[in-house]
Order: sequence, then C-alpha cells, then structure tokens
Amino acid sequence: MMMLDTSKFEKKLELLALSIPRELSKNVTGILKGAGHIAHLNIGDDLLAFKDVIAKVFYDKNYPKIKTVVNKVGDITNEFRVPKLEVLAGIDDMVTEVKQYGATFKLNYGLVYWNSRLEHEHTRLISLFKTGDIICDMFAGIGPFVIPAAQKGCIVFANDLNPDSVHYLKINAEINKVDDRVRAYNMDARAFLSHLMEPSDCVGTDCNIPVNVVKLSESEKPTDDYKELPISCSNEQEGPGCPCTASSTSAKRPSENTEEEYRNLDGTDAGTTDRRKRSKNKRTRDIKPSGVKTWEHVDHVVMNLPASALQFLDVFRGLICRKHWKGTLPWIHCYCFMKLRDQTEESIIANLH
Repeated sequence: MMMLDTSKFEKKLELLALSIPRELSKNVTGILKGAGHIAHLNIGDDLLAFKDVIAKVFYDKNYPKIKTVVNKVGDITNEFRVPKLEVLAGIDDMVTEVKQYGATFKLNYGLVYWNSRLEHEHTRLISLFKTGDIICDMFAGIGPFVIPAAQKGCIVFANDLNPDSVHYLKINAEINKVDDRVRAYNMDARAFLSHLMEPSDCVGTDCNIPVNVVKLSESEKPTDDYKELPISCSNEQEGPGCPCTASSTSAKRPSENTEEEYRNLDGTDAGTTDRRKRSKNKRTRDIKPSGVKTWEHVDHVVMNLPASALQFLDVFRGLICRKHWKGTLPWIHCYCFMKLRDQTEESIIANLH
C-alpha cells in the first residue's frame, strides 16, 4: 500500500501558507488514495477552487515517490465503475505497479479499478483457501484475489466484464509466474458461471438442484465497508440438496455441522472427501485449468462487486448438476455495501428472498 508523508501537510504549515482558508484546511487530511507512483485526491466541492495548490503540495513533498497527482472528475457513470481522472501535477502516466503480499500488480489506473486499502481483506480471504482448491472469481478485476490464490497453489477461473481489467489480469499472472494456474474470461458474470457449470451431458431438469447458500466461517469479520452475508434457503428449498435451514442466521464451519447435513451430493461422507482432498493436494503442482471439470467441483466463488453483487446471486438457483457434482457445495463470498444507519444484515438478507 502506498504510504505518503502526510505529516508535512498540517494545516498550520504549508497549506495555510498557500492561502487555503483556515476553516477549510481541516478537510485536506485523509483525502488520499492511489497506486504506485500515483496519488489520487478525492477533493470535495468546498476545496475544488484550491485543487491545484493542494496537488502541488503533495507533489513537491513526495517527489520522486509520487510522480503523478490526479483528482476524480464528476460522478462514476461507466459500467466498469472506473472514475474519470484529471492530472493536477506531475507527468500524465497512469500505468503503474503495486506490490501486495509478495505479488506484483501492473495496472492502468485510469482504465481499471484498484483500491489498496482492501489489502487486508484480500489477505483474509486468501487465508481460507487451501492448496489445490478450485476458485471462481466472478468480478476478478486485475487479480487481487486471483494472483495470491494461484500463488498458494489454487486453480483459478477469473472473469471480469472490463476488457482492460482482463488484459492486466493476464499480464499479472505472467509477471507473478502463475499463468499456468489461471484462466481468464471477459464475459458477463452470469454467463461466465453458467459456462463453467454446464456439463456436456446434463440434459433436462431432473439433474439440477437449487443452490443459493453462502457458507461463511464464523471467525470471519467484515471490514468497515464490506460484509459477507450468510444466505439461508427458503422453506420450499429445504431438502437433501440444501445444506442450510431457513432459520439459520450464520453459517457454521463444515466441521461444526452434522454428518448428515454435510454429506456430499454424490452420497459420500464429507470427511471422506476431505481425506481425498488432502491426498489430491499433494499432486496439484501438475494440475492445470484445462484439466479441471468445474461442473464436478468448485471450492470457492468470489463475488467482490459490492455495488451490485447481491443482484447476481440468483445465478446459483438450479446451477449445479446433481449427477455430476462431487463433494461438498462451494463457499460463496459475496460482498455488499452496508449503510450502517438504515440497514442491517437481516434487512439485506430479507430482500434477497
């Protein structure tokens, strides 16, 4: 994550000397984000008249670490949620590199989404993955979940609607030497997941079961802006194929559930699958995405598009083909924004049914 010397911008020092009104100077702190050599200012309307002064201070005090200072122009309106930026100071160069948890990410800050403040959440979720796990990332971006998961020995199927994100995702897989464990797609998220789960010989409706469960570790804690919400099945959907109950408000760890509740779709015991999986993980170095049948098993599905990911949960209904699926159902990690004043987990879950 980029660290700037913000101590040099105290309101009683340079900013006041550069004529920013005293009553506004207190709003300057805490407006920074960015990536690599780029500092991204989020300047409010009350400070727009002083944007060039603020940018000059940041640039002069942090060069050569910071070579470009930008500010968002207007509201975000494009389908890829990428803001329009203006360069206020330094060179007009939006291509940069960021290092996180031993991985290098190359990106064009003006074309793709990146938020360095999510590094802790990226690390937390990756810690739940095991070597040999099969991961599907529906909104992968340039790969903040994909690359470290592949570095951990997972096989990752990654998708993003933004072609520029997919371009840099492929570059980052090569830079980090995990391109043999990553397969990238540029598709609509629903089409992507349906494509992965469609077996060649699954015909008719008798092989489909309803799946709309999000299973979470009870030790997982949300960040300030992001929460993962467990989603329980409705009464009509309860049955042998549904591993949760309508009254559940939090998902258990697999080891905490009853043996019957976590029997696999193919009829075998979940513990047997775990033992097989540990044995399989020893051979994962030779496994490539081309050899994986995703309609038979996926371990985790990541849905990190907080503004609208909840709207895509309906894709899981009737998605899995019973006669092909092997092992337990996947964990689904779905992120959303929560307005703490007027929303609760219960209200969000209620709106999903």
